[in-house]
Amino acid sequence: MEMLKWIIKRLRQTLLDKTYSPKQILAGKYQIEKVLGDGSYGIVYLCTSLLSNKRCVVKQLRKRKRNENESMYLQETTVLKMLNHPAIPAFLETFTDNNTLFFSMEYMEGDNIEDILFSKKETFTELEALIILRDLLEVIEYMHSKGIAHGDIRIPNIMMNHTRLYLIDFGLTQFLRNEENKSIVQDDFYDLGDFLLFMLYSTYSAKPKKNQPWTEELTLNKRTISILKRLLQVEQPYESAKEILADVNQAIHLLSH
Repeated sequence: MEMLKWIIKRLRQTLLDKTYSPKQILAGKYQIEKVLGDGSYGIVYLCTSLLSNKRCVVKQLRKRKRNENESMYLQETTVLKMLNHPAIPAFLETFTDNNTLFFSMEYMEGDNIEDILFSKKETFTELEALIILRDLLEVIEYMHSKGIAHGDIRIPNIMMNHTRLYLIDFGLTQFLRNEENKSIVQDDFYDLGDFLLFMLYSTYSAKPKKNQPWTEELTLNKRTISILKRLLQVEQPYESAKEILADVNQAIHLLSH
């Protein structure tokens, strides 16, 4: 009996969370090329707009999780409508198809940093990593100026196309409204520290030793070490993206001369 209940539950989930196939058309105007991602909140497709003949990204909210995740869907669409930055995908529209919620946004062509580091095995010098961090900081500073924290700055959510950087996935954004703003902002900064470490470790060739801190494994400029310690809150945390940018620009200047 328990097995039968489990099978029925799985069938129901499969029917509710239908993944659309390539060539299928959504709402009469978006033709699916392929699935880009499949998470607990939704399914992401690369599509072609039949109206503009341009590629775009369409995100589908899972039906079975509509009650618990609709607020995330609304938050993400609200945030994208508020933002206007070349490194952030432009919001296009919300729509429904077969009683399922979708929204479409600009397609940002490139590879995410996770694939660049671990699949393509590309490496970045300390200077290159700091320049990329500076570009990312400019996006974060813009978002914070609009009263929005990203909340999910991770290497899969940062894309690059040659030297151009893009930030994606705004499902965990938070509005900066009260006394908790400081900790929310510093969560973004901590994530930036993690991101920078991933970039810096791309050139690390020695076998990592158990429990060996990054300060022992990586040979870095003193300014870069200070930036990392403050981002990771080992030392006095940063108060603003502008403050971090000033230090990063100094480190870039030192490494460039």
